[in-house]
Amino acid sequence: MDAAKELQMHIRDLARQAESRGTYTYSAFLSPAELSDILARERELIPVPFAVWGGSEAAERKLIGFGSETWFGYPPAWPICVIAIEPAAERFAEDLSHRDYLGALMSLGIERSLTGDIVIRGKNAWLYCLDLIADHICENLTSVRHTAVRCHVETGEVPALVPQYQELRLNVASERIDAITAAFIGKSRSSIGELFTAGKVFVNSRAVADGSKPLKEGDVLSVRGFGKAVYDGVAGTSKKGRSYAVLRKYV
Repeated sequence: MDAAKELQMHIRDLARQAESRGTYTYSAFLSPAELSDILARERELIPVPFAVWGGSEAAERKLIGFGSETWFGYPPAWPICVIAIEPAAERFAEDLSHRDYLGALMSLGIERSLTGDIVIRGKNAWLYCLDLIADHICENLTSVRHTAVRCHVETGEVPALVPQYQELRLNVASERIDAITAAFIGKSRSSIGELFTAGKVFVNSRAVADGSKPLKEGDVLSVRGFGKAVYDGVAGTSKKGRSYAVLRKYV
């Protein structure tokens, strides 16, 4: 059985457990492609209310939580921790990349499904992970590449993780997904078809194959390799009848 089928069976089993036990169940972290595949099969795989969350509204990797407050009478308690990763001596710290942090975690034998997004701000980084693995990471992650680091679990709001946006006003022919996607990444509409066929364009965590559909206000557009933004609708039209689409790009 391939990995996709195994994941689908696991998701169906978690949904059934939530229904039969009357309590929330949660998946591990899913990649954008994995989550999109599950959501495309939502009706056959998930017979209960559910939500997705990755620790922040900007998260790419997310969990699925099965159940709802209406069903169970209490809100979900997402099993996600945030770990701060700081250089032991900042003046000797390297400029580390996402790949560097991920490589250090993998060297500890930690499966990727146990960890979510890694957010880098200067010399510091923050890791979203399942709470069951947080202590292990804090105790054993002592270096990233050649930089000695120290880790701790954050409590309360982390100012560095509050979403930051860059407002974009894009001149587009229409609110079609392909038109806005092309303007968002700075390419012509005729040149981006391969992004759709390759499953690299997502709206609200679902891969989009048909770019002719319109974006709706509040939709989250994500293009792998180019970024992610919230669509805020149209703010007027030009003299030539084109629209000014407004997006808030996560930075």
